[in-house]
Amino acid sequence: MRFKQYLSEMELAGIEPSQAEDAHEPTGEGKTSIDNPKIRMEANYRLTNELYTPFLSPEGGIQAIRKVLHRFGFDMPALYDANPEGDEIVFELDQYGLGDYETNIYILYYLTDEGHYEFYAEIGDDERMDELMSDEEIDEEEE
Repeated sequence: MRFKQYLSEMELAGIEPSQAEDAHEPTGEGKTSIDNPKIRMEANYRLTNELYTPFLSPEGGIQAIRKVLHRFGFDMPALYDANPEGDEIVFELDQYGLGDYETNIYILYYLTDEGHYEFYAEIGDDERMDELMSDEEIDEEEE
């Protein structure tokens, strides 16, 4: 069956092509918007994969994060100077062309005993950033 024939049969059956999009788009927003839970999950998954291996410098990890963010229409502030000792930071991100939905990225990196840098990054809303920052404070109090 050819695609045009398929579309005409769908029309005869009373099925609109946009119904499939609505069924797979839980937020009703644009499919690439970060407020879509599937897109946010995919972005965080890609961050985890990209940051899996240790880095020789903090700049290498920051560049890997930027690479993932660009895939989803984000950019990090260019003026951030990576601390050679490690850091825990939260940046506000704007997604190009997709409205005023505010989201943040949490980045944690540190120098290991072997001389490499390990990174963790996650995209989320203000509530998630508060959770991540408070978890770190609780861990420090327990030690």
